[in-house]
Amino acid sequence: MDWLTSEARRLASPAPLLEGLCERLFALGVPLSRVSIVLFTLHPLLHAKSFRWRPGQHGTTEVHPHGLQHLPAFSRSPFKALQEGLPIIDRRLEAPLGEDDFPMFAELRAEGLTEYLALPVCFSDGSRHAVSWSTSVPGGFTDAHRAMLQALHPLLELVLEVIARRDMTGVLLDTYLGRDTGRRILQGQIRRGDGETTSAVICLSDLRSFTALSDALPRDALLELLNAYFETMVSAFHSHGAEVLKFMGDAVLAIYRIDENSPVEERCEAAARTIHQAVAVCARDNANRRREGLTPYEFGASLHVGDVMYGNIGASDRLDFTVIGPAVNLASRIAGLCAGHNVPVLLSESFVAHYRGGVKDLGHQPVKGVPHPVHIYTLESESSARTFA
Repeated sequence: MDWLTSEARRLASPAPLLEGLCERLFALGVPLSRVSIVLFTLHPLLHAKSFRWRPGQHGTTEVHPHGLQHLPAFSRSPFKALQEGLPIIDRRLEAPLGEDDFPMFAELRAEGLTEYLALPVCFSDGSRHAVSWSTSVPGGFTDAHRAMLQALHPLLELVLEVIARRDMTGVLLDTYLGRDTGRRILQGQIRRGDGETTSAVICLSDLRSFTALSDALPRDALLELLNAYFETMVSAFHSHGAEVLKFMGDAVLAIYRIDENSPVEERCEAAARTIHQAVAVCARDNANRRREGLTPYEFGASLHVGDVMYGNIGASDRLDFTVIGPAVNLASRIAGLCAGHNVPVLLSESFVAHYRGGVKDLGHQPVKGVPHPVHIYTLESESSARTFA
């Protein structure tokens, strides 16, 4: 109990919590052979995470995608019953199994387990999760063992909720605000006006002909198309170290921060590799989409180097952590020229000044809102060629 209320609650994950707790119980003589925790979570891809411990092994973690709840293996499991309100499951596995037993009990019995004790893990918001304790000693747990496990249970619930909430907060902030932005907010940059001026490679990408597509496609088809495009771009950004800041309708805004550990030449190279990847993935994706009768998509992006103001802006009760400044505005204007030049990316003069790869000069072009024509370029033919044929 002392360990749970001191060291354990500061752990980053339920996996080391489970390992540390089981090792201490095992040392006290509780004959544990298999222990599992299942936590249902708020996550865009995952329905649940499970953590398992066995004697002499490190704790393991498994992730379970959405749809798990519809599979027979889960719908007929003890965890599902506990989630739906069952207060406790205590089954001596040495006794003959009946038709009403959970199918999982046959597997546990085949492993040599003799007793299975499972309890709901109830969080303060009413959500229900589960923990199970199993042993392989003949006769199962003693009354003293069961009493110890149940006495620890309320404290275990509290510590698990602390750890799970911390993890869930990080996941949701990363998912909805971006990885670096989520970290900064958790570290305390939450006041309006908090922020800094930083140098960055700025990339703004948008979907070609979005207005026409919005008029032509049914809602579900349009959402599917947008998600396919965003998946292509965000995967490429994340693969090469960009921070995706926001979606603006059909546009994606991302930056590659420049600092002493990430010089501008390296960040420009990373940004160019992002476009190479996005173009290649888009070409493969569109080939598959045409075979499946789905609408293909095109994108136009810009790459520009400049200083941005990076921080909290907005109203007192509705803030946005983003980048603003003339460099962002220019990147947006340049991206809008891609369709006219029939290329997926345009580069500013400041980007080309630091980029060591090949480019094609497109000359000076008038840009809306900019008093003088802007010198623009594109990547060489292998990556700037039209990929949507």
